Amino acid sequence: MLVGIDIIDVSRMEKMALNLNYSKRVFTAYELDYIDKTNKRTQRMAGLYCAKEAFLKALGIGVRNGIDFLEIEVQHDKLGKPFLKLSDKVRIMMATKNIKDVAISISHTDGISTAICILS
Repeated sequence: MLVGIDIIDVSRMEKMALNLNYSKRVFTAYELDYIDKTNKRTQRMAGLYCAKEAFLKALGIGVRNGIDFLEIEVQHDKLGKPFLKLSDKVRIMMATKNIKDVAISISHTDGISTAICILS
């Protein structure tokens, strides 16, 4: 089992959220649509960012080591539970590490967002 966690001050994400070019490099079209459907846009954006970072930490690599943020997409089931939709490249990397399952959880307050990822 591998675990990754990330936390961010929402105020830090507020600065990033103002930069549309940055947002398009980090968030997929699905995620940007999801973010725009709420009045807590920055908290939601920070939570999705944390989920991607937590996944990369659990995997033991970073963005600079071969996986782009856009290859990790946070989606939600009908009840709102988050799950990751991963690119084929990421799935192949997971298979080489014998990782079959991904669990993700996201939480936030007005000021802080966090996520945890468990790989098994």
